[in-house]
Parts: sequence; structure tokens; C-alpha cells
Amino acid sequence: MKHPILCALFSSLALPVMAGTTIPSLADPQLVSTNDDGWQFRTAAYIWATDLDGDMVVRGETVPVDVGFDDLISKIEFSFMGVMELRKGRWGLMSDLFYAKLGIESDRPLVNIDCEIEQFIGNFAVAYRWVETPKTVFDTYVGVRVNWMETDVKVDRFLAPDATASGSKAWVDPIIGIRYQRELSNQFFFRAVGDVGGFEMASDFTWQALAAIGYHINDNSSVALGYRALGTDYTNNEITYDVTSHGLLLGYETKF
Repeated sequence: MKHPILCALFSSLALPVMAGTTIPSLADPQLVSTNDDGWQFRTAAYIWATDLDGDMVVRGETVPVDVGFDDLISKIEFSFMGVMELRKGRWGLMSDLFYAKLGIESDRPLVNIDCEIEQFIGNFAVAYRWVETPKTVFDTYVGVRVNWMETDVKVDRFLAPDATASGSKAWVDPIIGIRYQRELSNQFFFRAVGDVGGFEMASDFTWQALAAIGYHINDNSSVALGYRALGTDYTNNEITYDVTSHGLLLGYETKF
């Protein structure tokens, strides 16, 4: 995984020029303000049409994870995705939950690999709002990405003994990130989210990037269509997980 390229991508999200507009100066007291001193709650459900690219190693058995969404959708046995956020003034608590159970089969010359994977990814963070105007919102956040995975692998070989392997692992990565939203008109808005983490404290490196165009249905609800990518490079004595999930995302959110 090319860390400098991903770090450059993350840095580019923080540049003052975005979508043809300029983020207001944080030093301008007229632009650093929040409009509501009360509690706010936001929840969202989304569909993430992911492709998986990478490799897993479970107890010495390598499982190629190169699955397109059209193939993946037939392999998903159960999945859940959702976002919740609680905010008061400048501070907010954020969570983004993803769970999936799927079966992957890979046919290679003289080898058949059958793998069942259960995976949970939970992003939990504290956010601080630096800028809030009628047109622009800019937050930074710090938190953790919780990963849990359980795998069962069966390898059928034509000219060698068959093999089975299973394992489960949970780990927690620190993350730091930014979130930016710009109102493009009365109905449409642009949103970008990016974070990096791991820093060899658990994963060698983990990252996320999202860009989306949204539409306000009314004052309290909206829909958004965008592209999301999330990568993790993790290795320990039992499991190696070096996989990038990426694809279109469609979500519906409401706030109270």
C-alpha cells in the first residue's frame, strides 16, 4: 500500500480550495460560529456497493480477495450499515457501523478455496466544528476504528493434501480525520470525508475517503450519492488482512 500517495490524498482534502470554492479563514470571527446551542441528533442508513481488492492470509493459507460488487452481492449472507451522530454546540460524537457476512470461493488451477468471512468495522470519534456558516461546515475528528473478523478457510488441492484454517481477530486503530460540507444551492450540497490511522499501533496503516453530492428533501432529511473507499493493512502472527473496499454509496439521513 502506497502510504505517501494516500497521505497526499488526505492532505488534498484539507486544502483551502475545494469544488471551486474557498473554505473561510478560521481566523475570521464572523465565520467561526455555531447556530444552535441545543442537542442535535443525526442518523443515516446507506447502501455501499463495494468491490474488494487485496489478500488475506489465515494461518499460512492465502485467500485472494478480488471480488466485484456484481459478484459480491450474491455472496452476502447478511449486512448492516448505519451512521449516528450526537452534537451539542461545537462538539459531536460520531459512529459509523458496518457488518457483513459473506462467502467467497476462488478457483485456481488445481486448487479450490472456499472461505466464509464475518466482518465488523466501527468508526467511533469525537468531532470539533471549526467553521459553520449557512454555506460551509468544516469539522475535524479523532477516534478509533474497531475491526473484528472471523474466517473459515477450506482449501481443496488436486495434487496435495487438503487443508482447513480458521481464526478470529479484533483490533483497534487510532484515526484522525476531517469532514467538509458546502451548500451548492438551496437543494444540493457537496460533502467530503477523509481520515488516516493505524500508525503501526495495530494496523500498519488504515485510511478512508468519501466524496458525495447530496440533495435536501426538506429541512430535516436528505439523500446523497457518492464514492467511498476504505483500506486496511494489518498483520499479526495469525492473520494478514490487506484489503481495500471501494464503490458507490447511496444514503438517506435525517436529523432531529
